[in-house]
Amino acid sequence: MSKPTNRKQAQDLGLKTYFTGKPCKRGGVAERRLNGDCLCDACLVFTRQLKAKWSTDNPEKNKAWREAHPEKMAEYKQAWQEKNKDKYEQNLKIWKKDNPEKVLTYVHQRIAAKIKRTPKWYGEFDAFVMHEALLLSSRRNATTGIKWHMDHMIPLRSKTASGFHCAANIQVIPEALNVRKRNTMTFTKPHEWVNAL
Repeated sequence: MSKPTNRKQAQDLGLKTYFTGKPCKRGGVAERRLNGDCLCDACLVFTRQLKAKWSTDNPEKNKAWREAHPEKMAEYKQAWQEKNKDKYEQNLKIWKKDNPEKVLTYVHQRIAAKIKRTPKWYGEFDAFVMHEALLLSSRRNATTGIKWHMDHMIPLRSKTASGFHCAANIQVIPEALNVRKRNTMTFTKPHEWVNAL
């Protein structure tokens, strides 16, 4: 089946793009979206530049949008990190080296959050589950070849909730999911994370 040559044909076929064969205003010949935007490299670069300029010119609106859409930002960040894994890890190492005081502050905040959110009834069973979860994450690292993390299902420091540091709030999930989750209320039920793989 040939590619539709106009917007109406693409809509009728339920497709998201069409191909006119004509150069766009920037000279690129590529598929177009239903809204008419060309998908050539020149247009994609131009669109990225426009978005970057808008973000620079409207810092308050940009910040408000990011705060209103944390899930979209987390998805975008995760997708970028997976696509640019080496670059991300290199940038992270450089940032940690250049910001030792921020790294230390984060570590102390994390320790304080665990202490503050450890319930008075925390006991031997909770300690046993924590130990087993760490062993399980190490074993899964070795057997699967991907990194696993011990995760608090309900985050210790979320904007909408604060979970306990106890056995009932612990799970072992892949590192990629834990990084994407951050402090959001996702994967808050046992085995819920399996559906995200």
